[in-house]
Amino acid sequence: MPRRLIEKERKTGYMYFNAKKIRSNMRLEEILDVVFTRAEEYKRTARAILEGIKDIANTLNRRTLWIDDSEMSNLIRERIGWKRRSLAYRVLSEFLIPMGFIDYRPDEGRYIISRAFQNALVRLGSSYGRWVRS
Repeated sequence: MPRRLIEKERKTGYMYFNAKKIRSNMRLEEILDVVFTRAEEYKRTARAILEGIKDIANTLNRRTLWIDDSEMSNLIRERIGWKRRSLAYRVLSEFLIPMGFIDYRPDEGRYIISRAFQNALVRLGSSYGRWVRS
């Protein structure tokens, strides 16, 4: 049975990137390189989860990319490993959900690929632009 996820705040970590290397057509792996600059294991886990959700949802012809709690448990067991499930739930609760990669709806028991990460970066850029002009 999947764990009850609550959104947690990260205690440490930082994001670093070279602005000249950011392109508009980056692969998921390149995006995760920016988000998880120094945490290879977290990066691999996040990639397995995100690609797993997309693969399962596409296989089941779901227009919105989502999976339920039991499908997430199976995904973690098959792609990450039963012994590494605490790492998977840590990456979900401390990174993917708060950063907006995934939206978790506990009442429905669904993990949904979200655009909140994209929208947050657009708002960040707009805020920075307004600050520069002020």
